[in-house]
Parts: sequence; structure tokens; C-alpha cells
Amino acid sequence: MKVHCIPGVAADARFFSKLRIGVLFQVLELPDLPEGATIRDQAEELLKAIDPTEKNVLIGVSMGGMIAQEIANMIAVDRVIIISSWKGPEEMPVALKALRGTHPERVLNPKFIDRILPLLYWQMGAEHEDDRELVRSFALDTPVEKIRMQLNASLNWNGPEKPVDRLVHIHGDNDHLMPIAHIKKPIVVAGGGHIMVYNKADQVSAIIKQHLSE
Repeated sequence: MKVHCIPGVAADARFFSKLRIGVLFQVLELPDLPEGATIRDQAEELLKAIDPTEKNVLIGVSMGGMIAQEIANMIAVDRVIIISSWKGPEEMPVALKALRGTHPERVLNPKFIDRILPLLYWQMGAEHEDDRELVRSFALDTPVEKIRMQLNASLNWNGPEKPVDRLVHIHGDNDHLMPIAHIKKPIVVAGGGHIMVYNKADQVSAIIKQHLSE
């Protein structure tokens, strides 16, 4: 079994550094693509790192969960586990759905991102200093062009062409970015925020281990 983890907007392998799921896993690096690239475009790039003849499991966080669902529409996979993500625009909160097609990402620049860090900490559920340092690093060290592309792709994703079989959706009940009220049939992590894969890794790991063993 090959387990592939896919991070979210501006994130990297550090997002999964506290996961202990009983098996080795590979973290796929998000591709550098031009403005206007879609979630499917990113999935096609990441698919190059996956052997479709293997028994593959995909674990995606936030935007990574969207990419995982698109990959599962391209090749047969054993299981897809999405964390702090959504399965389509019907699960988006109204405020985010209203931004579709308006290109809010175009206002982003390093100075603006630095100014809104306190809001990002709240949205991400960055409760402790190491959480905030991780969010700060992702936000300020990732090229702003890449963040703009990823945000636009996430906001305008219409969901996979076909619903994914054997999909597990893990979601925190304190996710300020993607409120659980809009999420259909999740496995709930009490007190979990948007970056719970990092700061509630024990609980998330236990759920993943359970489903990998089935």
C-alpha cells in the first residue's frame, strides 16, 4: 500500500510532520503552475508521482482534499481521506461562495498578507506559538503568485466529476474557514480547527489508522 499526502494552500510536508498512522507515507509537493490553473490541473501534475498499478491511498488536507478527489476520478485508488476540506461548492460557507469568480486573490501581496496574519491565525485555528509560526511561514515564505493560483483554484472548484467511492471525510467542529455546519456526513474531531492535522495530530492519526486497517 502506498499512502500519498497532499497539503493545502501554501503548505508543505511540515503539515503532516506530527501524523503517526502506522505506515510510511509520501508527501506530494504542490506544483508551480501559472495563473488560472485549476484543481484538476494540479491533480494531473501530482498524478505523475503516483504509480497507478499500486494500491494507493490519498490523504488530502483542505485544497489537498480537493486535489485528491480529482486524482481519484483519474485512476482507481483504494481509499481517499480528506481532512478539513470540502466535497464541492455545496459545502462552502455562503461568504466564500459569494467570492467565486470575483478574484479576491488579486489583492494579495506580501505586505497585505503580513497585515492579516492575526485573521489567518484565527481562521486556521492556530492556538499555540508553534501553530502560528507554521502558518506564518507558509503565508510569508510561499511565492504570492503560487498562493493566488491556489486560492483561485480552490474557490472556483466545482467538485469532482463523479463522487468518490470509499471516501472518508474528517472535519473539526471548530473550523472557522470551512465551518462544519455545511459539511455532509463528516467524522468529527471535537475542538478541531482547520490545521488540526498538525495541532490535533493524535486524534486525526487515530481515525486514519482505523480506516487504513479496514
